[in-house]
Amino acid sequence: MKSLVRWVALAGLAGVVWIGGERPTLLNAQQQPATRTLTVLVGGGHDTIVLDNFFPRTLRVRVGDTVVWKFNGDENHHFHTVTFSGGSFPGPKRAVAGGEPGEFIPPGGLPVAGGQPGERMRNPVRTWPTRQPGTPVETYDGTTYVNSGEMRIRPRVPGMPAAREFSLTFTKAGVYRYVCAVHAHMQGTIEVVPATVVDLPSQAEIDKQTKAEADHLLALIEKAKELGKTTRSEPGPNGTTFWFVRAGAFDTSAEMRGQLFDFLPKNLAVKAGDTVIWEAVDVHAITFNPAPLAPDPFIVKPQPDGRPLIFENPKVFQPAKPAQVYDPTQYFNSGVLGMVLPIGTSWALTFDKPGVHEYICPLHEPMGMKGTITVAPR
Repeated sequence: MKSLVRWVALAGLAGVVWIGGERPTLLNAQQQPATRTLTVLVGGGHDTIVLDNFFPRTLRVRVGDTVVWKFNGDENHHFHTVTFSGGSFPGPKRAVAGGEPGEFIPPGGLPVAGGQPGERMRNPVRTWPTRQPGTPVETYDGTTYVNSGEMRIRPRVPGMPAAREFSLTFTKAGVYRYVCAVHAHMQGTIEVVPATVVDLPSQAEIDKQTKAEADHLLALIEKAKELGKTTRSEPGPNGTTFWFVRAGAFDTSAEMRGQLFDFLPKNLAVKAGDTVIWEAVDVHAITFNPAPLAPDPFIVKPQPDGRPLIFENPKVFQPAKPAQVYDPTQYFNSGVLGMVLPIGTSWALTFDKPGVHEYICPLHEPMGMKGTITVAPR
């Protein structure tokens, strides 16, 4: 990623011309502070509460300092990456949301060469780290592509490197944006100042800022929960009703960084002949599965040489709607919905068989994203 702030070193003294912001306090080379290692938390939340955020979002460090990003979700939470797009990388590219022209990250899914129509796999350029196991901590000067790989409590596949932490040492002054390549709304900034600058925040002050930012998002999630207390409906044909269920919720002022991964309402009561319409802005799916186990979203295929390939399970990612009216003996699935996905943001199903029908989001079912539709006779 191109440096957003340029520094002009002057000959002789440790003086620096500061462009933008307040002029920093500088020391000469003999008084230069020791380098530091600072911690940023990646994500957060518990159960159905999700914090898609780097804590803190903005961090100021010196040249030579190391930043350690630590995964902060529970073991059932989804995954994140720490991705700096300062240089080229192989394969297709996706523009960074709100980024500069020419600022790209790797997309998550790729078509499978020679595969079935619609068959897709996880992009290894995004999934795997750029740092090889056993190698020194990576450095960054704004000119390379650097990626943590998937950060999560437990690796997705055996043999995948431990992914709870990711470290980077900064070697050049500048302001560098980084992103979670999985969640476009999750972005952070590292501002790197010369090694002689003083008066930078301590880790204790950074932790205080982290708590303030997390508390702010948690408060917004509480506001979003209020959306589920009012059930939306509209009259349908022949005396039936259209019911609306939100798949996930967030307060708009949170920019999707604080979310509730649940169905709102979670348990909906309807009458035979009514239709339920699910709406999802972020990435979710609606799955009615008569089998005892939910389908795994991803299928791992070991390779004789190199890293295994990870394929998207079509039972989760592709729609399956054998009829317009729900049949509890068959598998129904919306496919993965979301505002940036080709399937769209809504899916509808009509119910005519009385009973309690359970469903899940297969992507987030381990987090507790489940719901029921209770159908009463008309």
